Amino acid sequence: MRHRRLILALFVLATVITGTAGYSAIQAERSVDVTVADDGNAYLAVENQNNSVENGSTEGVLSVTNQFGREVELTVDDVETTGSVEYDSVDGATSDVTLSADEQAMINASCTGTDDGELEVMVFVESDDNELSVRTMQVVEISCTSN
Repeated sequence: MRHRRLILALFVLATVITGTAGYSAIQAERSVDVTVADDGNAYLAVENQNNSVENGSTEGVLSVTNQFGREVELTVDDVETTGSVEYDSVDGATSDVTLSADEQAMINASCTGTDDGELEVMVFVESDDNELSVRTMQVVEISCTSN
């Protein structure tokens, strides 16, 4: 009987000393394929539409197309302008714009003089369920022409 207790005690001691045969690290091979698309073919297609705006008028200078296949909310933030260039709106709206799949919106700018300048905007889109969001900075050089 003592012999069995001794063997059992040695077994328990050996188990405690050696651990539970778990592992603390693993190394595995993984691959990732990344494809870069130009602006017109991206999920959020942002393209320059017009580099010349007549003094006193408003023109669409950037088109934003939703190519995600689902509805998204478009927001324009962090607007900065130089020269006579002024940010106007997105499709005439001063707040967020909802874009359905494959729908396009225009970011509008105006010129209040003939000094050429830039329009810099942060374009942000987000889905209703917050699973999708994209943020991109866009800069457009605009020539303000006289009427």
